[in-house]
Amino acid sequence: MAHINWPIHVIGVGGIGAALIHELTKLDIHEVHLWDDDEVEDHNLKAQTIYRPSDVGKPKVVAAYDFLERQEVTKTCQVICHAEQVTESTQLTGVVISCVDSMLSRCKIWDAIKWNPGVPLYLDGRMGGEEIQLLTLLNPINPNNEWYSADWLFDDDEGSDDPCAEPRIIHPPTVLAGWILTQLTLFARQLPIRNNLRANLRTMQFVVD
Repeated sequence: MAHINWPIHVIGVGGIGAALIHELTKLDIHEVHLWDDDEVEDHNLKAQTIYRPSDVGKPKVVAAYDFLERQEVTKTCQVICHAEQVTESTQLTGVVISCVDSMLSRCKIWDAIKWNPGVPLYLDGRMGGEEIQLLTLLNPINPNNEWYSADWLFDDDEGSDDPCAEPRIIHPPTVLAGWILTQLTLFARQLPIRNNLRANLRTMQFVVD
C-alpha cells in the first residue's frame, strides 16, 4: 500500500468523485478535502452510487462524508468538507484531483494551482458518455506543463454534452477512478507516470501519451 504524505483535494463529488472517494480513502492517506457546492438530487441516485434517497437535498459533500463515516473511513482519515466551488483565489496545498463536469470549473482550478508550489501533482479526470480521459501534471508550476492550458482548456460548448445521470455511464466513472488511483500510487512510489490516458469504453480503444 502506498503512503501518501500530502493532503488530497477531490474537487467535485459527482459521477467521477463519488466513484473515487471510497477507494481513495482505502489508501494510506491522512487527510482528504471534498469540494462541491451542489446538493444531491433525485437524478443523482442512479449514476452516483454512494448517495441514498435520504440524501436528496443535502449538500453533496455532507452526504459523501456520511457515506465515508458509515464505512468507518473517518476513523483513520481526516475528511474535511467544503460546500463551495474552487476559485482562482482558493488556497490549495497537496495533490489536487479535478472531478468536475465543466471546463469553466477546470479553468478556475487551474488558475488556483498553476503558480502554486504547494501542489506537487494535478489529476484532471474527464468523462463524456463512455469516453474517459485522465490528464496528469507533475508540479503544475513547471513551465513545461504549458501544454495543458494550450491544448486541453477550451470552452464548454466544445466538450461532450452527454448527461451526467445517464444510466449507461455508471461504469466509466469506476474505470476512471481506478486510473486516478493508479497514477496517485505511482506518484507516491516515485515511479514514472503518463501525461494523458484516453479510452472509449464502448469500442475498447485505448490511447496512452
